[in-house]
Amino acid sequence: MSKLVLLLADGTMLDVPLKRERMTIGRRADNDVCLPNLAVSGEHAAVVTIRNDSFLEDLGSTNGTLVNGAPIAKHFLRDGDQIDVGRHILVYCVDDDAVLAPPDIARSPLRAAVGDLEAKVEAAKPFVRTARGAGGSAMRRDRQAENAAAGRTLETTAISPAVASVPAPAATPARKVPPPSPPVEAIKLVTGPNAGRIVALTKAETTIGRAGIQVAIIRRLGDTCELKQVEGERPALVNGHAIADEAVVLMPGDRIEIAGTTLEYLGMPQVVDSG
Repeated sequence: MSKLVLLLADGTMLDVPLKRERMTIGRRADNDVCLPNLAVSGEHAAVVTIRNDSFLEDLGSTNGTLVNGAPIAKHFLRDGDQIDVGRHILVYCVDDDAVLAPPDIARSPLRAAVGDLEAKVEAAKPFVRTARGAGGSAMRRDRQAENAAAGRTLETTAISPAVASVPAPAATPARKVPPPSPPVEAIKLVTGPNAGRIVALTKAETTIGRAGIQVAIIRRLGDTCELKQVEGERPALVNGHAIADEAVVLMPGDRIEIAGTTLEYLGMPQVVDSG
């Protein structure tokens, strides 16, 4: 069974199995995946799964839906596709047993500024979908009676304790918005057995390549990063061009080829204006 993996602001990950044919993502509590952030539309996007294939559809959201950095209207999902919804990142996995990344990589997701409109990011709140019409109410009562007889609780996709229902969101008074966490640059592995993995550049210097063959260092300098080769007879390539002895300043989207592996420099996370 396929799944979505939601990268949370605290560095943890939440698996969302695609158990139903159609699952919605949005800010409202009646979505299958609830992302209560003002950058997310009430009903933002939907994933439709038919047998072993899943399709992502933007539902006319204000800020749009991105897949691997490109805006989409409808998209056939492939293993490892990165989905951007508002300030949240989800990764599509064909196998629900797959592990997205080691904890030290997943701890710094690309959108480190994800919490700038909320005190924390909450994901996939428990809910009971509001029935539309009398027929829906009857079906819900039948389901509740069946579950009560079997001693079961309603199935929800959640990380919080399950509740019987979710009331309509109440108006809250204006409050001070906490400052966002500092953004972090990152690179993505494009080829090789770990293709699709995202590595946050949290250190001042990050070494890439293979010892004894080709080695380079990505060095953080304020708001920019530079690449400098430190080992290897053949030069590494940036966008198909051999780098010289001096360091090269990287730009978002640059492709790095070193020791038989291709990487993409993703740069700083981009913050979408929700207004």
